Amino acid sequence: MLQPGAGEERGAGGFALSLGPEVKEVEETIEEMLIRLDEFCGMTDMIRSDTSQILDESIPLVKAKVREMNNIYTKIDKLEKHTPSAQHTYDLPELYRTEDYFPMNYADNKQKPT
Repeated sequence: MLQPGAGEERGAGGFALSLGPEVKEVEETIEEMLIRLDEFCGMTDMIRSDTSQILDESIPLVKAKVREMNNIYTKIDKLEKHTPSAQHTYDLPELYRTEDYFPMNYADNKQKPT
């Protein structure tokens, strides 16, 4: 007759042996997931540091440039108010047609090297 617990040990051992390759596959999958999780954490840390740099350095620089440009625009507006509007007191440049100086058949008239 079987003693209580004896069959259980054999059954558990047989169960552990039958799951050997499957357990290895699960462990490999877990290992891959941990590697991916580590890569993801590294990426989020990089994004976080880039975001901090943008917030701490780049945005204040952009704001300073905006203020500087607004001052320049104000100066330009003041200059435009004080200068009379420029009327067309000049003649537009004379336009020349390229065809008048280089006829279309000019290339055909050249002697072709033989």
